[in-house]
Amino acid sequence: MNLHLPQYTATLSEIQASPNNPRLFRKWLGELVLVNMGETTRAVYKCLRTLNRQQIGARSRFELNELLRPTARIVLRHLSKHLNGASFPLLGKSAQIAKLNHALLLELAVAYKHVVHDSVVKGGNIDRKSLVISIHRAMRYLEESIAWNAALYRTDPASSWHDIHRLQGFAEKQHVADSNVVDSEYRTIDESTITDVYKQVCLLALAQPLRLRTGEAQKLRTYFETASHLVGFTRQLTPDANGRVHVVSLKSSEPPAYIPLADITTFSNLRGFDLTRLISTLGDIADSIEEAGDVQTGFSKVQLDPQLIRRLITTWTTEEKRRFSRVSTNRGITASIGLRRIIQAIHADLQPEYSKDELFNRDGAAMQGGIEANQFPPVDDLLTPGLRSDLSEFDPTYRDGLLLGEDVVDPGASPTRQPDTWLDWQVVNTGAGGYGLTWDAEEPSHARVGELMALREKEYNIHHWRVGIIRWMKNPPDGGLQVGVQLIAPRALVISVDTIVNRSHSEIMPLEALMLPGMKTIQQPPSILVPNGFFKVGDILEVSMLGKKLRIELTELGENPSFYSQFFYQSSEVREEPAPSKEEFEDLWNRL
Repeated sequence: MNLHLPQYTATLSEIQASPNNPRLFRKWLGELVLVNMGETTRAVYKCLRTLNRQQIGARSRFELNELLRPTARIVLRHLSKHLNGASFPLLGKSAQIAKLNHALLLELAVAYKHVVHDSVVKGGNIDRKSLVISIHRAMRYLEESIAWNAALYRTDPASSWHDIHRLQGFAEKQHVADSNVVDSEYRTIDESTITDVYKQVCLLALAQPLRLRTGEAQKLRTYFETASHLVGFTRQLTPDANGRVHVVSLKSSEPPAYIPLADITTFSNLRGFDLTRLISTLGDIADSIEEAGDVQTGFSKVQLDPQLIRRLITTWTTEEKRRFSRVSTNRGITASIGLRRIIQAIHADLQPEYSKDELFNRDGAAMQGGIEANQFPPVDDLLTPGLRSDLSEFDPTYRDGLLLGEDVVDPGASPTRQPDTWLDWQVVNTGAGGYGLTWDAEEPSHARVGELMALREKEYNIHHWRVGIIRWMKNPPDGGLQVGVQLIAPRALVISVDTIVNRSHSEIMPLEALMLPGMKTIQQPPSILVPNGFFKVGDILEVSMLGKKLRIELTELGENPSFYSQFFYQSSEVREEPAPSKEEFEDLWNRL
C-alpha cells in the first residue's frame, strides 16, 4: 500500500527507552505532569515520533495509539489556544507553535497509517473493526492538519492529499468506506463514516480557504460535520448548468477541483461531488435570515451568516476567471490597511507631489512644500449616479482645511519620519483589476482577508490613494506574507458624516468616512465606506466634503465584514414643503 511513512530509524537506545508496549505506555502516561503543558507537549511529541520510527506489531501499535489519543487531544487544544486569532504573518513563537501543531497532527496520522499499512503488507493480526477505526483516525488527523492550514492561510503538502485519497480508495476496495466509527473528538456529531470524513475535507478544499476570512475555515469545518450528508459522492460525473463538475482523483496528490467536464480526458479513479442539495439548503437559510432576520441553523448547530453563505455558493457555482492580465514586477509601494488607518494615512499625506523616498530621506529629514488646492473635482461629480470612467483629476488626498472650506495654508514643517499608518509592501504583479503584494517585514502586517487596503500610487505627478479589498492571503511556512488585492476605487476622498437626517440615532457624530467614485471595470456605482454598525439602507446622511454640505441616501449594502460597511448611495435633495395657503374665508367659518 502506497502511503507516506517514515523509515524505521530509531536507534537501539531510543527503542529501549521508549514505552513501546501497552503496559509501559500506561505507566509513561501516568507519569506525565499535565500542569506543565510545555513539558507534556515535548514528551508526547518526542515519544510519538520515536514510536513511529520503530517496528511494532499492528495490534500493539493500535492499542498504543488509542491510549495516547486523549492526552494528544489535550496537547492539541493547548496549542490551538496560541493560534486562534493570530495575526499574519505568523512570527516567532506563533510560527513555531503552528509548525509543531502541524507536525504533531501528521505524526498522529502516521501512527494509524502504520497500522493500516502493516495489516495489508505484513498481514498484521488486527481485526476488521480496528482496521476501519485506524483508517478513519488517520484520515481525521490528516483532515485536521488541512483544516489548520486553511485557518492559517497555508497550502497543504502534496503528501497529505496523496494519503487521504489512497486511504479512501483502500476503504472502498475493502467495502468499509460506509461503516460508522464512533469519534468523540467531533464537535457536533458522535460518529461518521470514512466517506463522511473524505467529503468533509474535500468540501473545505472546494471552499477555497485562502479566500476565507479569519475564523471562517474553522467554522465551515465544523458545519461540514453535519452538512456532508447532503453531498452526493459518486463515480458518475454529472455536470452542472455551467458544464462543470466538482471532481477529485483518488490516484492524485491534488485537492478536488471545479472544472469543465469537457476538460477531463480519463475517468478512471475519479469521484464526483453533487452539491445541489447542500447549495439549496444553504440558500434557503440565507434567504430566511435576510428576509426575517431569524437565526436559523437548520440541521446544524453552527450558524453561518448570509454573506459567508453567498460567497460560498458563488465559489461552488461560478467559474473563476481573471478578468485582467497581470504584469510581473518587483517594486516597493506604500500601503495602509483598515478603514481607520487609511483615513489617518490620507490625513498624513500633506505633500502628494513627493514620493515616500523624497518625503523621508535617509537622514530622516522631510521635504518642505506647499499644498496644491486645485486637485479636486466638482462635488456634483461624486454624486453622479452613473459610473465614472475618467477619474484622472480626482485626487484622494484630504486636507484639514478643505473639509471645512477654509483657506489652504502652507503646512510648515512636514513630519520627520514615515507615519505609522504607512506600511512598506512589495508589488510582485499588477494589473487593471488589482495587485499581488508581499510583506517581508518581521512584524504583524494588519492584513486579513476582506479588509480594506489603500495603496499610494503616482499618476500625473501626484500620488493618489487607490482603495482595494484583500481577496486572498497566503502565509508560507518559510516566512513572509502574500496577498491579492482587488481594486474597488482608483481614488478615495475623506468626508465627514455629520448626522443621520431621517431618524434619531445614538451614534456620536460627526465621524469620518471614505467616499469612492464608481468604477466601470467592476460595474460598481459610487459608494462610501463607514465603520460597521452605524448605518443602514435607507438612511439619509448629511455629509461635509470639500467645504460643502450634502445629503446622500444609502440605497444598497455592499461589502459588510465585521470591520467596515460599504454602502452605495444616491444624491438626496431635501426640499421643504411649502406651507398650504389658507382659503380666503377659512378663519371666518369657525366663527359663524
